[in-house]
Amino acid sequence: MNRIYHKKLIVRETLLALFLLLCFTPILYAAFGAKPEDISGQLKINRWTLFNSTDEQIRIDTAIEMLKSSDAGARQIVLDALAATDNAAAQSSACKAISSFRDSLQLIPDRSDFIGPLTDILKGSNVEVANLAAQASLIFTYREVKGRLEAIIKDSDSSAAAKRNAICAIQIRPEKEAVLLLIDLLDSNDKIFASASADALARWLPGTDKQQWQKMRKDIERGRIDIVRQRLLTQQDRIRQLNEEILRWQRRYLVSLDSIYQATADDAIRAKFIADNLVFEQSSVRLWAIEKINMWQKSGKPLPVAVFQKALVSLVFDPEPAVRLAAARQLGLLTNINSADALLSQLKVETNDDIKTEIFISLGHICNFALSPGAELEINPQVRIETLQLAVEFFKDNNLVAAAEVFRNLLLQNGLEDSQVKSYFELIAAGYSKASDTQVKARLLNEMARLCGNDSFYRAVAGEVFRNIFLGAIDDESEQIASPAVTGLMRIDQSGAFEILKQKGFTSHSSAKIRDELISAAAQIGTQHDLEWLGILTINAESEQERQRAADAMMNIFQYCKVEILLSWAQQLSSQAKSKNDEFLLTRTRLLLEAAEKKAEAEQNDDTLISIRRMLAEYYAGSSLYGLAAKYYGMLLQTAADPNEKRHLTARLLDVNLRSGQTESVKQLLANVLLSSDIRPNSEMSRVLNDYFTQNPNTQTTKQMFSAVASINLSQENPRPLWSGQIKDWQKLLQIDSLIPAAPNTPAEANEISAT
Repeated sequence: MNRIYHKKLIVRETLLALFLLLCFTPILYAAFGAKPEDISGQLKINRWTLFNSTDEQIRIDTAIEMLKSSDAGARQIVLDALAATDNAAAQSSACKAISSFRDSLQLIPDRSDFIGPLTDILKGSNVEVANLAAQASLIFTYREVKGRLEAIIKDSDSSAAAKRNAICAIQIRPEKEAVLLLIDLLDSNDKIFASASADALARWLPGTDKQQWQKMRKDIERGRIDIVRQRLLTQQDRIRQLNEEILRWQRRYLVSLDSIYQATADDAIRAKFIADNLVFEQSSVRLWAIEKINMWQKSGKPLPVAVFQKALVSLVFDPEPAVRLAAARQLGLLTNINSADALLSQLKVETNDDIKTEIFISLGHICNFALSPGAELEINPQVRIETLQLAVEFFKDNNLVAAAEVFRNLLLQNGLEDSQVKSYFELIAAGYSKASDTQVKARLLNEMARLCGNDSFYRAVAGEVFRNIFLGAIDDESEQIASPAVTGLMRIDQSGAFEILKQKGFTSHSSAKIRDELISAAAQIGTQHDLEWLGILTINAESEQERQRAADAMMNIFQYCKVEILLSWAQQLSSQAKSKNDEFLLTRTRLLLEAAEKKAEAEQNDDTLISIRRMLAEYYAGSSLYGLAAKYYGMLLQTAADPNEKRHLTARLLDVNLRSGQTESVKQLLANVLLSSDIRPNSEMSRVLNDYFTQNPNTQTTKQMFSAVASINLSQENPRPLWSGQIKDWQKLLQIDSLIPAAPNTPAEANEISAT
């Protein structure tokens, strides 16, 4: 019986909290400085939809959108619907739409306009619509509607239906003034009022005696009786039927808490709000508060732990299992809160296996943080010892994964003898040998690999114990087993493991994770002998990320290779890039060539440097980087000794200057050539010019370039008939009527062109 009464008491108190929410949510908003969130919207549907649609939800949605609007026309449509006594569907939809704002942060613009129409509906005979109107009137305080409700009561001409409707509207209000009016109406000469008021009071106050209710009047007036609580007490017999409604109100309450929390900008007030709700009597609210701490932490903003630290730690002892679980999990994330003593204390008495495991893991995290160098958090050294002993018990209970994780957290840092630590490592190794489940074995291998990492104080001891396990596991068919084994082996001896794995052909392993381990090792300790398989990955990698990492590893290795190796690979990558039109390889070719150039300059290797610069010039020209191409063709031209090579480089330099629109550079280059010789029509330079003028003969840019070329001043002593003939041919091609010859030393820009 005590247990049943306790459950009923919890339900009663829950309902009390929910009804108090209705009364005091406006006060809460005011207290926290929150403002209802603006909900933008447009009036998308018209009067016809509200009055004629056969879909009720569409009618309600229509009315809601119009209620949100400050447009007087939209509001009038809803007012017309409330007044449409011949259209119950429109009236009902409008009432339901207004009621929806009871749970909304947004207020109806000019909402007082709806008081009269809603109370007018109460005067009608349609009880169903009247009930909806009464519910809708709850968006107003009792004082706002009191006058109109009392007018119906005092009107001797009010119909019986109107009287009952008015009592219904008063009955559902939680204000004490409404209850006092119902008590007064018990003595009404109107039997309808007296009877309806008695029925209503039976829902609010204990008992069914008129005199008993009248005696309670003074206590209600003086606030000695909480009428909301009294109503809850009268409904004990209805608890089972109200379970679903309770859950609905709980969700609504949490939504309201969310709204208040989100509308509160001040972090100090937010933190206080969370702290207050951590000690709220309802477990769902405590869970809500824990989740808000979790979200705050994930946001990256500084967490004011001092405000709610004490309350959060106390939840480890909460009577509700779900709260203990959530609190333990959150404390495991908040390693700057010293919750070790509380966690250890509850761990010793916890009976729920899931919660016990979560507390155990969180305790391991706290200990690891506190034991880390420079940590401000301090724990009792005995906590570490006791937790290690408990980890042994977890192993014995076959909770291998949790035990291994805690062992790892407790054994990463200094403070124990090697012999002690080794015994724990051997326990993990024994657990792995006995395990048959792939998931468990994989988790254990991951923990062993982490104990062999650079951040592990006892990594040498761990390597000694786990090395053979890793060697045996790397050949496992399951990637879950092989991958952490490869990681562990690499951490014990990267160089030795790298050679073993390459010998086994792991550079082409089916596991992307394992290949990534080898790529990472190659980036750190690889030699030119590793370039071949890395080069294959830059072409055939399964993912763009793997391709990128392989290319990066190659670039690291190239730093220690001779310049001839770099040039050879640049040629290979360039060839592959061109054949496959691969932009990635083209970019890598450029980086490699630029690195090779610096290395050749440092080594003063002139022949190789010329080869590299030739490739760079071609690369930049092919990539439309004409400025850089011109730079390198110019450098090559300066060092060229072979006349044929000079003519070729001059033509290439002319081409990139033409394509980049370098008018003066083109003019100067051609002028220099014409000083020494005529330019034949079949020469490489003529072909470059002809291709340029032919490709875009009608553009202004092309004609401007021709103007510059044609304006080159030729000496009468050294005529260039072949060149002059080509000028005339290009003039016809470009459909230029005439040229005004440039005077001696006249800039090309002064030459005028007359184009058709």
